[in-house]
Amino acid sequence: MLGRSLAYNPHLPRLDLESLRRFEKPHKILTLNATHDLETLVQRVQEAQQSNYSALLLDFSQIYQSPPSLEMLDLLGYIRRLSSKPIIQKDLFMDRYQVLEALVYGADALLLEAQFLEKNLKQMVEYSTHLGLLVIVQVSSSKDLQRAVFARARALFLARDAENLLKLTPQNFVILKEASASEYGADALIF
Repeated sequence: MLGRSLAYNPHLPRLDLESLRRFEKPHKILTLNATHDLETLVQRVQEAQQSNYSALLLDFSQIYQSPPSLEMLDLLGYIRRLSSKPIIQKDLFMDRYQVLEALVYGADALLLEAQFLEKNLKQMVEYSTHLGLLVIVQVSSSKDLQRAVFARARALFLARDAENLLKLTPQNFVILKEASASEYGADALIF
């Protein structure tokens, strides 16, 4: 199934590192929870289209409380067709095949968890970047930050303890933070 999909995929990734860099104010990214019903998701996508959000973060990580299905990938493709905003896919990525599926179904960027991937983080970052996807690494501790730096990630999502992690982060990284955190040092805020 994937081979045919890849051959006919008309979507090229639309999000790059420079489009997330802060100019005057941090960019705004809207989170969409994949467990919500389709009507709610469509309504939120339409709201995002008419407001000043720079991208959409489609969170599939909550789905794993029940067995995952192929419908979740269809949801990604559906939102891709509905919205002109770039889509960042948050999921529990474990192997390269999942990265390829994300690309085929329309993701522009991936949110990889450093804590979850540990030793495979570098290979996943390299592979995703090679495919043209923007990689954002979720960092929750100084150990995760070190892994992300060694994996050559260029964008970080500071999930917890953002202020302390920001002090340790090199200057050249694009920084994403939760909207509830301080704007200080953030290139983009996730709502």
